[in-house]
Amino acid sequence: MLVLDRDDGRVREALLALRGEVADPRDRGLLTEVAYGVARRLGTLDAVLARASRTPLPRLDPAVRAALRVGLYQALFLDRVPPSAAVDAAVESVKGRAGPRLAGFVNGVLRTILRGLDGPASGAEDPCRDVPRPGAASVRFSHPTFADPAVDLAGNLAERFAHPAWLVARWLDRWGEARTRSLLALGCARPPLCLRAAPGTRAALVEELVRGGVGARAGDGPDEVVCPDGDPEALAPVRDRRATVQDGTAQRVAPLVAPRGGERVLDLCAAPGGKTLHLLDLLGASGEVVAADVSPEKVDALARTLATRPPSGAVARAVLVPERGPLPFAPASFDAVVLDAPCSNTGVLRRRPEAKARLRPRDLASLAALQDDLLARARVLVRPGGRLVYATCSIEPEEGEDRRDRFLAAHRGATLAAGFSVLPTDDRDGGFAAAFVLP
Repeated sequence: MLVLDRDDGRVREALLALRGEVADPRDRGLLTEVAYGVARRLGTLDAVLARASRTPLPRLDPAVRAALRVGLYQALFLDRVPPSAAVDAAVESVKGRAGPRLAGFVNGVLRTILRGLDGPASGAEDPCRDVPRPGAASVRFSHPTFADPAVDLAGNLAERFAHPAWLVARWLDRWGEARTRSLLALGCARPPLCLRAAPGTRAALVEELVRGGVGARAGDGPDEVVCPDGDPEALAPVRDRRATVQDGTAQRVAPLVAPRGGERVLDLCAAPGGKTLHLLDLLGASGEVVAADVSPEKVDALARTLATRPPSGAVARAVLVPERGPLPFAPASFDAVVLDAPCSNTGVLRRRPEAKARLRPRDLASLAALQDDLLARARVLVRPGGRLVYATCSIEPEEGEDRRDRFLAAHRGATLAAGFSVLPTDDRDGGFAAAFVLP
């Protein structure tokens, strides 16, 4: 449970460290649901806990803080876990880690909160008392719990939908309340499992999954398969490498490269390697993809991904590159370069919920500067007439349209060949991409 208290950590890495200790698949599923759920609803949980605890949350023992969050998440958002059982489990976990006195504190805080619950909301929404739950009825408190939206709409939505208040205010200014609420609700929801089928096999893959009881259907992309729910580790096509886990928006990036057989393509910031595999499939019988990243851990992840692909057709290799300065490749030595740049992740917050806790307003400017630097470093590696594809999983203009326009203004003769800018939906993540043809 302590791992769930790492507000700046990555949920996926934390889960990988724990899943081996949990033998029962049902328990592993619950562990995954709680870990991601706490991260997605952290702002809501902390807003409720802060009003019930006399001790400020940052001053609490980490084991106590984690137990409070996990117990409250289960009580508010998991109908299959009785609230009393969630409290008992939280109390027992603290008793073993921090002693009976702090276990009593956890018991008192959680039971005080539960006594203030009216149950599922009915009738008109009460924004001061209702906790939204995607796909289910809101939970209603018997007393005002959240900021008054008439005074602070951004603060109210930030607490109830667990997003940074500054980001909510920014989205309200840009899109208005209705669309902002939709984006916030998506950011709290469990994302669908999206697969990319091997070219030409999607229909057979969907049929196989449906026969196996998985609610699969064809997505918008030519190889895209959407499963509203599911554990990829339990799916034979994923285990057998006949399908790759990749969101539908991410599947739109490699085709923008329009790779042709025999070409040499550089995939920058490539880990864990989903786009690299897609590029290899598009290259077909011949060509090379160089998959690059900036840390040994990421390059190792790339190598593991590439090792799952049968050694046929186009080839690939994983390469470590420096975080700053020139890249270790000859100028104009690639037919195309893909730059999936580091970004704010605002288009994928339901998949990377830990980003909400660490993102700050100033980060957009520093990320834009980093993205410009990476574009400049990538630009010199593309041959005349070659393509440079820039992509992010952000929905902020500073990381999308502004970077595209700045690049075109700075590189006379470069043209925009294609691209997209999409907001998250039930089926797909948000993101941006631009494909440039260079002089």
